[in-house]
Amino acid sequence: MKFSILFLYYIFTIFTIAEDDPFEKEESEKAVQENNTFKIFPDPSGNEYFPKDKASYYTRYLSAMKEPSVKAKLEKNVDRVIRFTYLRSFHDPLVIRLTTKGDVYTGTATRLEKDEKHDPVKISFSKAWILAEKNTNITKNLFTQKDFWKPLNNVEKTFFSRVKDGSQWIFEIHDKDGYRMIDVWCPDYVNMPDDELKELGVDPTQFRNFLVYFKTGNQMLKLGNIQPKPDENY
Repeated sequence: MKFSILFLYYIFTIFTIAEDDPFEKEESEKAVQENNTFKIFPDPSGNEYFPKDKASYYTRYLSAMKEPSVKAKLEKNVDRVIRFTYLRSFHDPLVIRLTTKGDVYTGTATRLEKDEKHDPVKISFSKAWILAEKNTNITKNLFTQKDFWKPLNNVEKTFFSRVKDGSQWIFEIHDKDGYRMIDVWCPDYVNMPDDELKELGVDPTQFRNFLVYFKTGNQMLKLGNIQPKPDENY
């Protein structure tokens, strides 16, 4: 009798564990989605896109675009690689990458379609081209502007953290001086007059002119002929 009771208890326990719990399944699917959102993806060759303290959710867009890592070792005969990644809250990601080999400048432009959940869907536009000579001088000067690669200070980081929806402007370069990147939030929006910054409790002397990033990003989009419409900047 004692054996029978233990046996029935064992069978009951198995079926109880095996029974589907719809709430548990829902939580599990939600956890997987959240994990994918913040998962750090490598490039197609397995290289990391950004330094570990800089990597974020946007690596999944670069991976879906099949973009190579700018941070990785430069290929033979490549002098410089520059990339602008333009991420908007409500529109598709855009990427422009410029590569220099001696006197030859090549560019790639890519648009990635994303769904309403911000998940990558497919590459909707991609082109590669050789820059015309008239554009090579523009490219040479784009990223040599004073303090362009200067890291954000604490005041600037704090201000960016207050803005929720908008656009992220990520610039990268790899040349003879190594790899650098700068991640700026809404450079057209945060470039405010000194009096407005003071009203928000921000010291203007600790705030750089962010329009340089806005102008540089738009110049690159123009080179790739993938400028968004004026109402599609966010």
